[in-house]
Parts: sequence; C-alpha cells; structure tokens
Amino acid sequence: MRVLFVKILATAVAAVGLATVSVARWQTPAAAPAQAPAVAAQPAVPATPPATPAADFKPTTPAEQALMARVSAFVKAYEGGDAQALSALYTDDAVIVDPDGYEIKGKAEISQMYADSFADGGGLKLESHVEAIRFLTPDVARLEGRSRISVPGGDAAEFVRFSTLAVQKAGAWSIAEIREYPMPPEDVVPYERLKPLEWMVGDWVNEGDQAKVTAQVKWADNNSFLIRTYATEFQGQPRSSGTMFIGWDPQTGQIKSWLFDSEGGRGEGVWTQTAENQWVVKSQGMMRDGLPNSATLVHTILNKDSVKTDSVDRILGGVVSEDILDVVMVRKAPAPATGGAPQAK
Repeated sequence: MRVLFVKILATAVAAVGLATVSVARWQTPAAAPAQAPAVAAQPAVPATPPATPAADFKPTTPAEQALMARVSAFVKAYEGGDAQALSALYTDDAVIVDPDGYEIKGKAEISQMYADSFADGGGLKLESHVEAIRFLTPDVARLEGRSRISVPGGDAAEFVRFSTLAVQKAGAWSIAEIREYPMPPEDVVPYERLKPLEWMVGDWVNEGDQAKVTAQVKWADNNSFLIRTYATEFQGQPRSSGTMFIGWDPQTGQIKSWLFDSEGGRGEGVWTQTAENQWVVKSQGMMRDGLPNSATLVHTILNKDSVKTDSVDRILGGVVSEDILDVVMVRKAPAPATGGAPQAK
C-alpha cells in the first residue's frame, strides 16, 4: 500500500508542476568611437533598445554642428571599412575602453584594431544616436548616446552606451577618449514579463481512485508574482502542501520559481517557453535533510482547461528515479453562485 501511495502521489505532484521537485520527506527515493563598439562586430542577436530611448540630439550652434559632422564622418568611414580614415579622427594618445574594460591606446593600435576588424569581412552598418553634447570648455566636449552595428544579413548587435571626449585643435575636433557601457536593463513591469503564464491562474485538480492533488494559482499584489499553493491527499487524508512564487528575476533575465513545502524542503526552477503551448522548467532543490532533488518538467497546454506534465531526468534524495509521464491537471469548474435574484411574483 505504501509503495502504491508513493507512486500515485508522485504522479499527482508532478502534475502540479512543482518546479523544484521538493517532495515530501517520506517519499521513497527514486568600437568604434563614440558610435560603435571598439572591437570587431558583435555576435548577431536581436536588438534590444531601451524601453524609452532618449531623443537624438539636435545641434543648434556651430560647435555642435561641427561635432555632429565628425560623427557623420566616422559613420561613413566605418561603413566603408576605411581604417585609415577612422584613425585620422583620433588624437595621437587616444584611448578606447570597451564594455568589458579592455583598453586600446594610441592612434597606431586603434588603426590596427579597425584594420583587423574589417579584414574579417566588410559591409558592416553602424547606427549611432548622439543624445547629448556638453562642453566642458570651449575646446573640450563630451558626447553621450547609444550605438550598435549590424552585419550584411541585417542582424544587429545589442545597443551599447558610449561617452566620448572630443577636443578641438587648430579648428578641428578629434576623439581623445571613448568609453562604452552596457545598456541598462529595460524597466518593464513584472506583469508584462509574466503575462505569458497568465493561463495558469485558477483552481486545478488531479484526482484518482486514492490520491488527489489540488492547486490554486493567483496573482500577488500589483500582479508582481504568481503564487501557487497546492495540497495532496491520500485516501481522503491530507499528506503534504506547499507554496510556490513565480516571478521575473532581473539579475538573470529569466522567469524563475521558488518553492517551499510543508516538510521543510525548498527549491528553485527556471522557466523557458519552448513553443506556443509548452513550457520547460529546469528545477533543483533539496529536502529538509539536505539531500538533493532535481528534474525537468515539461508542461504542455492541451486546451484552456487542461495541462499535461511530463517529469523527466528525476533525482529524488540523491537517487535517480523513473520518469513520470502524461499526467493531466484540469481546471476546476467555478463553484455555483449562491443565492440569486428574487423571482418575480
């Protein structure tokens, strides 16, 4: 009977989608200058501009117009693959510092850097947005903005921020320093990050002849997290329960879940949407005695009222356990309304 109960309950718990598999203790184990990166073309990834980018700077004075003209000259030389023309825009002792802190010093090294970059292939496009120009003195100015490059196929690198120090000598502006920084993360409200999981909200159940699992998913205040609570029963008697928080982790840029169960276990899962109707959760955790648990959960949305879960690569209490497949949770029908409108006489 105990083995049967463990099998039934493990199957039912998998259906709840416990991203940490922290099951009950009693379970049997089973650049460029101001406008471009200072190094060769960055890996092609979808561009991620800030949520509300600053408007491009509009020059109004002759000095501002002259600086913007130098920016345009730089873009033209970069897209033309002209390392010599690019290096001519720098002072002899110029410095470029990329987002990782790597420095290129001196006009000769800068020229060689561009030559090496262009040797790997031409046709690069440079998108530069100067957002501000501030004059520290009449002959020293700082330009700030964002930039990115794209390859001939059209794929663009992520934007980087730049801060460029320009100096004027003999009536011409030259680049003395460029510092590049990663773009700050987008400030997106948590609800927008979690909206693809809104289908989970509601009451769910998986009920067999002897075991029953119920789960409730609701929004936390301000829709900042999804909160899932669950409870298990065997032969009508309560056996375990737990609470999971699902939220956006801005440090890793991922949807994660954190589970705490009634036996003192805890764990963490990483959620990835692999198809329109499917989510994969890589989970790991531990029992209250410190023994490890881990699993991969595959949640497949069958329709708006049912979800199938497969739990594979399972390790419970440090012991490899068999997969649990094809477990379905269904949405509970809403409770009938109490009372009602008075009947007409």
